[in-house]
Amino acid sequence: MTPDDEAEILALMRAARARSRGYADFFGWATDRDLEELGVISALAESLEADGASFFSGLKRRGRPNDPPDCEALNPNDSRIAIEVTELVDGEAIRAFKEGRVYDWAEWSKDKFLSALAERVAVKDKRFPHLKEPPYDGGYIVVVHTDEPELSRPTVEGFLNGHRLVRPTYIARAFLVLSYDPAIGRCPYFELAFNG
Repeated sequence: MTPDDEAEILALMRAARARSRGYADFFGWATDRDLEELGVISALAESLEADGASFFSGLKRRGRPNDPPDCEALNPNDSRIAIEVTELVDGEAIRAFKEGRVYDWAEWSKDKFLSALAERVAVKDKRFPHLKEPPYDGGYIVVVHTDEPELSRPTVEGFLNGHRLVRPTYIARAFLVLSYDPAIGRCPYFELAFNG
């Protein structure tokens, strides 16, 4: 490795650190948002596979400026699936962290959680008419991810138990993916239930 190579690597590391928010960023790729989205969906795919519930293959990122959707895949009939990724995170907690209050984690009541989750799904549902290169005959999937410290697997499971979101107009399926849980050896996920 040449001194120029080392200087370039060091510059990239400094840039990544400067862009890193430091709070709830398990899935974060400060230098490449496209890789972050692909990583979230890959974590979901691995967990679905572990449960024998996989329903897509051939995952690929579309990248800027070819989104939305963030990624696409194929269903078992080789029909294209549009996949959009969004994050559930508390902006106030991010600001607190950047101000040096590193343990001012967001508090999540059931109502706050369910409201924020419904809002993330609704925002992505409205993006459907803007998907590039349709059709997506395999459906439109939304994946919400979070690394909020207070949103553990048991907490989220309790919050979602028996809850149904308002059925979106366009979204066929939606999932919530949590950061890696050593108790189960992978990223937990929840398929979100819709009413009706």
